[in-house]
Amino acid sequence: MKNQLKSSLLFLAAAFLFVFSSCKKEAGPIPAEDEAIIAKAKESLLSQQLILSSFHIAQRGAENANGFVEDGGVENRSDTCGTLTVTPPDPFVFPKTVIVDFGNGCTDTDGKFKEGKVIMTVEAFWEPNAEIAVAYDNYSEDGVKIEGQFVFANLSTPTAAILRITAEDIKFTDPNNFTFAFSGNQTYTQIAGRPTWWNWHDDVYHVTGNIYSTLTNGETVNWLIQTPLEKANICNYVSKGTGILDINGLPVIVDYGDGACDNQGTLTINGQVYPFSM
Repeated sequence: MKNQLKSSLLFLAAAFLFVFSSCKKEAGPIPAEDEAIIAKAKESLLSQQLILSSFHIAQRGAENANGFVEDGGVENRSDTCGTLTVTPPDPFVFPKTVIVDFGNGCTDTDGKFKEGKVIMTVEAFWEPNAEIAVAYDNYSEDGVKIEGQFVFANLSTPTAAILRITAEDIKFTDPNNFTFAFSGNQTYTQIAGRPTWWNWHDDVYHVTGNIYSTLTNGETVNWLIQTPLEKANICNYVSKGTGILDINGLPVIVDYGDGACDNQGTLTINGQVYPFSM
């Protein structure tokens, strides 16, 4: 009996060591080729995050231009880093020029240190096909200079708020003078918060579309959303949805998670799943 017990314990110990060593092996170093793909994927996904940032800035500009803030009943935003001016100030006179001046820099609620100016040309945005053009004047986020223009078009229907966002020749230049550029088209469809139009905090959008990027090394990457990305106004990040990055013909699956508001997601490369931070 003692010999049987001893044999059983030895077998269990050997099994444990095998499983433990297998787990350690799986958690080993990431292959160099996958490290390179992960770096390219994270760089190309900067475009998606900038579109989200520009979307919030455009919302802020439209609400102030239309006189919806304060006297108009809209709850003022907490993302008030920078000084906002509207010209002309007269109500119902459009187009208006809305400038958000971040001056020599301040940290916004999304955690980014912003400098320079964002200049918007705002039409009467409640009207069908009205547009907001967002351009940059010596503007940077966390030391990265941003150039180019976003155009927001109102494609809303009586039952759904829909915005089309066109990124036109957007360019990043980092402090080391490396550049990253992209263009693309995305559609934001509101899925929550429409009845309470005065409260921006409860607004949630589904995002679809694609982006075409040129990385710092000159390679091109195509980003195509597969299942709609979910973006709530109260969250700085995409919290849900999937897409595919085509990196030199290699499909990389991007998964933004299960709906939690965080900066975490996963990249799947040749069947291997890697976590990444936005």
